Amino acid sequence: MKTILMCLLLGIYFSSTARSVDDIIQQKTLSKNEYRLKTGLVKAIVIPMSYGDHEFISEMDKALLRKVDVIKIDLVYTDFPKGQDLSELNKQRILKIAAIRKTLISDEFIPWNIIKQTACTNEEEARVLFHGIVVHYKPEQDLETMKRDISTISELPETGEGLSKLVAKGRPYGLTIRDSSLIKIMERNKHWKNTIVVADMTGSMSPYATQLLIWFQLKMKDDRVKKVVFFNDGDMKAQADKKIGSTGGIYIANSTKYEDILAAAQSTIKNGNGGDGPENNCEATIKAIELYPEASSIIMVADNFAPIKDISIMERIKKPVHIVLCGAEFGPTVIDYLNLARKTGGSVHTMLEDIETLAKLNEGEVVKVNGQTYRLLKGSFVRETTL
Repeated sequence: MKTILMCLLLGIYFSSTARSVDDIIQQKTLSKNEYRLKTGLVKAIVIPMSYGDHEFISEMDKALLRKVDVIKIDLVYTDFPKGQDLSELNKQRILKIAAIRKTLISDEFIPWNIIKQTACTNEEEARVLFHGIVVHYKPEQDLETMKRDISTISELPETGEGLSKLVAKGRPYGLTIRDSSLIKIMERNKHWKNTIVVADMTGSMSPYATQLLIWFQLKMKDDRVKKVVFFNDGDMKAQADKKIGSTGGIYIANSTKYEDILAAAQSTIKNGNGGDGPENNCEATIKAIELYPEASSIIMVADNFAPIKDISIMERIKKPVHIVLCGAEFGPTVIDYLNLARKTGGSVHTMLEDIETLAKLNEGEVVKVNGQTYRLLKGSFVRETTL
């Protein structure tokens, strides 16, 4: 009887504390002149709605919405008529997609952004702006992703001389590339010396793999990096055959010459199958240190949304790990990376931030990554939700 009563009380507790549509509506509103969709490592389901209404303008892929791994959701409306309270309208818009997948409201680990557009002075201008909901999600990793990744990096020139022909004034390194966050992080942290690069080559990491290869091409005379290791979470092994610490799918470049690094990257992608989400980051890092124990630190190029499958063996890593988070601007960071950086005396880096004080945090203290707050509790980070 006591067990039944306890279960009932717990059920009441959790149902009463689950996030509601009102909790989302009451969040702080972000003001922008005009909403611009930004994608890259993540994809988006765009759900346009009529101005002043909550109905869908066109049919959407409901099956896709039900199954995708949601990173964050943007609710976009326009501040017109100026100053009018549009909470009820926005509430109905949220409930409209929640009717397809109710956990989009109740799951407090799916962040919502309430975005108010202000670039209008009359109804005509307001009507042409976007209104509706944008669901950002991580694409599935499959063989098609792998083929696309190989094609992307194979299109790069094979030598620094060939790359120099692409130079054009005013672009990152003179290149026309959609994203240069990894390059910026590497250049911001020139104090990293005598180090090993350990890079994730699974799934949708090709934009960042491309940047890493470009950086090596243009920095061939830079001897900061002594070894380059790529990993793909076990080649094409079935999930049941992947054992913590011996998953495999780890490839080592024969040297730090660009041609050898490119060959290792291509092999890593070709022999993988896109990965299954969580990756063998720690195993690859331990292997890298075994190959070059003289290294002062590790630069880990990681997928912001992929958990570390073998985080349980991170205690075996005895050198600082500087984690370059790819795609951190698109959504919350997997907590594993904060814990790994802190435990090893390393750091975490995003397109705009260098977070180097994690090891100094005391119990109960917080750190912010891309505006999201993480609190240190019982030796591990916990992401705080905003209700």
